[in-house]
Amino acid sequence: MEPEEVVAALAAWSVRLVQFNGIVAARLGVGATELQCLYELAQHGPATPGALAARLNLTTGSASRMVERLHAGGHVHRVPDPSDRRRVLVEADPASLARIGAVYEPLNHRLAALLEEADPAELARMGAFLAAAEERTDALIREL
Repeated sequence: MEPEEVVAALAAWSVRLVQFNGIVAARLGVGATELQCLYELAQHGPATPGALAARLNLTTGSASRMVERLHAGGHVHRVPDPSDRRRVLVEADPASLARIGAVYEPLNHRLAALLEEADPAELARMGAFLAAAEERTDALIREL
């Protein structure tokens, strides 16, 4: 397979992932950006609304409104920042994360099964490629 074919396959898969994420978001009663926020909180832990804005490429005002919607839906909680009581951190509700995880679990299981026969060197190359692809995509997002 040529590099361009791999990139095309990744693009096709990303379309399906966007569709899948839309289904997950609808089941949870949130929008796509709110689902991305919950993912960020699950991966990186509690964050300030400003940090979430930066991670999700939102304005601080948009991030504040998003946090409001997630809080109203019971998906996040506001907690005092232990290092600075004047600041508030946003943390994901464990029950919401469990509901999201339950929907993603079958996909994750199926993808992991596809990788079971790959040798460690192949997995390392795939992991390195995906990490570099994420970095390059993030850099281009910031440029745009």
